[in-house]
Amino acid sequence: MKNNTLFLNVILAVILGAVLLAACLVRVFAPVVILREPQIPELVLLSLLALLADHYRKPDAGRDYLWIFVLAAVTFGILPWAAGFVSGMQILKLALCGGAVFTAVTWLFSAMQERMRSGSGSVLTPVVCALCLYLAAQCFAGILL
Repeated sequence: MKNNTLFLNVILAVILGAVLLAACLVRVFAPVVILREPQIPELVLLSLLALLADHYRKPDAGRDYLWIFVLAAVTFGILPWAAGFVSGMQILKLALCGGAVFTAVTWLFSAMQERMRSGSGSVLTPVVCALCLYLAAQCFAGILL
């Protein structure tokens, strides 16, 4: 079987699509609920969910970071626009920010995967590493904002 290095972006699109579908259902059936626009921690959470799914599917997948950035930017630009959550310049802002966040989180998580592979680890080690990355992203967003 051919080594598919860009399957990670397909997983990201599926997870983002499911989240946007749930948000659309909340918007239809509970219009009183206020949904805020996505910030860095939400983008990191979506990225980490996709990376965890990809890790458990194939732990030693190769990465091409240029294509990961381009496809993540397209995914974060088109899917929220198609769901009706962003318009105008927000599309470009979300696409660039989402692509950059997804690429950075992929690079960091891949470095953690290399360290996990070098030693003995359990099945929950990637989940704990992803939780630590998410908490670090929240602290980083708190410093920025």
